[in-house]
Amino acid sequence: MRLVLALLCGLVLCPLGVSQTQAADPDPMDYAAVPFAEVRDSPECHLRVVNGRAEFGAAVTNPAQTCPDSFAWWMFAQVVSQHFWEDWSTDRQTWPSDPWPRCKPNEAPGRCCAAVEISNTSAPAHCPVFPGPTEGVPDNQVRAPVTAHQIPLSQATGRSDGSWNDVPDILKAPVIGALQDELIYRNQPMTDYVFDNELYFQEGLARVFAAAVDARAAYAPRWPTPPDPSAAHPAPPSLIAISFPVKSMMVKVNWLAADLARKVGIDPDDTAHPFITMDLIPRATAADPHPAKKRYLMLAFHISSKDVPNWTWATFEHVANQGRCDFIGCNDSFGYRAAAVPASGTLAAPARNYIPPQHRHGVQGADVDAFALAQRYPDEGEMTDGLRDLLAAMQVAGGGTNPTGRPTQQDAAWKSYRLKGSQIDFVTQTGVPRLLGNSVTEAGFVNTASCMTCHARAAVTQDGVAAFAIFSTRLSDAGLAESVNGAPNPAWFSVDAFFGHGGRRETPRLLALQTDFVWGFRFACPAKTAQFGPSWCTHVTKGYSQPVPVRGQ
Repeated sequence: MRLVLALLCGLVLCPLGVSQTQAADPDPMDYAAVPFAEVRDSPECHLRVVNGRAEFGAAVTNPAQTCPDSFAWWMFAQVVSQHFWEDWSTDRQTWPSDPWPRCKPNEAPGRCCAAVEISNTSAPAHCPVFPGPTEGVPDNQVRAPVTAHQIPLSQATGRSDGSWNDVPDILKAPVIGALQDELIYRNQPMTDYVFDNELYFQEGLARVFAAAVDARAAYAPRWPTPPDPSAAHPAPPSLIAISFPVKSMMVKVNWLAADLARKVGIDPDDTAHPFITMDLIPRATAADPHPAKKRYLMLAFHISSKDVPNWTWATFEHVANQGRCDFIGCNDSFGYRAAAVPASGTLAAPARNYIPPQHRHGVQGADVDAFALAQRYPDEGEMTDGLRDLLAAMQVAGGGTNPTGRPTQQDAAWKSYRLKGSQIDFVTQTGVPRLLGNSVTEAGFVNTASCMTCHARAAVTQDGVAAFAIFSTRLSDAGLAESVNGAPNPAWFSVDAFFGHGGRRETPRLLALQTDFVWGFRFACPAKTAQFGPSWCTHVTKGYSQPVPVRGQ
């Protein structure tokens, strides 16, 4: 029987002969990929846009669940047509450095916030900001990614003058992870909800935690009546659980400075597959505390939406990304057709939704298979009529390439991006953990990444600060920390049979308050002096979001 060496092709001498199509007989790696290759959209899904609204077919009542891939592309068209890169709020605009509370009814504005500020301010001091209809683009500054593994080029090669070709294949994604930066953008329903409930500072989050503890003691097994998350309230409503409005959407984008691209095998001027480019402010350093804007390339992005209670997740990558479909493959049953594979016997023809991870046979002359990592995947450039019609109806990507450093809705470069996959649940119908990861966003841990499980751990303590780390304590074969996947563990959030709350026995102790899958709350600053918080906070004594000195260039 052929053995499987799943991760180590980048660490050993592998012969040529990368498998990109179905072999005559499936091997163990092919069988292992079966759960990742599932056709996600029901055959009853038929997306079309009518008067600016999406219709998914007469039988479909919940498209986010029934048609997750076509819904992912619908989200793509929505966020681009809404100019998320300049009209939505970033983390830094949502969580100010010296937060003031909301103004009470009839209170004159002073050291309080009367409303979300509509402006292009990129680093507000006191009140959340939403750019919205303002002219121009905020001067947003990129920041170090909080998830991707980050290994400097010099460390990966073992020498200061090492080049990209010297990097072991299994470490190439973490090297790109060290060089790329990110920005996260949130739409107005999310920003308004954070403001309305005073969730833009640590004390507001701590207040929700305390209310959740009190509600258990007072009402168990019942819950207090929840407020309408989409409504505006004259004062922060009583809240025991964070639950964003259904219209909430967020986009995480991975940017790479164009002047660094060639160092990691990326052509910033690729004419066959142009990049969306944007002028952004680099991370500040001791040597350059006030850097000037420069050109960045969009390598990849996540989109998530609250259309289902646990959100729906989709991740996109530039088609030329090295290792784009590594480990779990690329799955898109709506937008682009994968290469055709011959039918077998009386079976229906193989579906054209899946690009399997590349792998090699006969490693070192043995009967062993291994992943072939960090290679480019073929351009599955056959766009479906459904996606073509969607982009035309939403007026997306219908023009020429825009080199101005300010993305446009019609930029043809939007066609350079491919859906890596979508996720709407923790496990398959048979209990296999759902995996979804992006070779850039989840650089170095795609093989264990789950958007939904990772974000389920987004939570705060009783002090309103982040409760959990992003990674688990387990390490991959490359010595990199792994992510969590599968169903969440209830023990992360509470402990049963805790004695003593209000004189009652057997009261569960709340350990962490889940923040509705939104990690951004880790960037909330305190209104008064506190130990922990982002490095930009005015009142923090131990900032935990300092820039990560990993560039090594």
